Amino acid sequence: MAAYERTAEQIGRSPNWVRKLIGRREDAVVEHRDFLNIRAAYDRLCARIEAAAEHEEARADALRRTRHAAAREGDRLAVPGVARTASRGEISRRYAAAGMDAAPMGPRAAREADRAAPEVSRG
Repeated sequence: MAAYERTAEQIGRSPNWVRKLIGRREDAVVEHRDFLNIRAAYDRLCARIEAAAEHEEARADALRRTRHAAAREGDRLAVPGVARTASRGEISRRYAAAGMDAAPMGPRAAREADRAAPEVSRG
């Protein structure tokens, strides 16, 4: 019932009229003004959905850049006996075998992550 009320409010009609229209009753007449209001409400809804999708894409891109920066920073670490082309799992196993903890994110990667985070929170 709340959906009928919200839709009716957006298009300037009563919730009963919306129910009649959706129920395809013969006495529900769609005037030109109603059609234009429905179309405008639909366009606003589509714009909000597209804006939210673009925001999520930007957020995912920022997170992806942060992840790649952290991976590049991790590749630069000098680990005895580990080739630069070794996989992350292999590097982790060698760190563990050598009794060393994995290195935290470097200062440069941390700065890039800090710069990327505000980009997505501003929307």
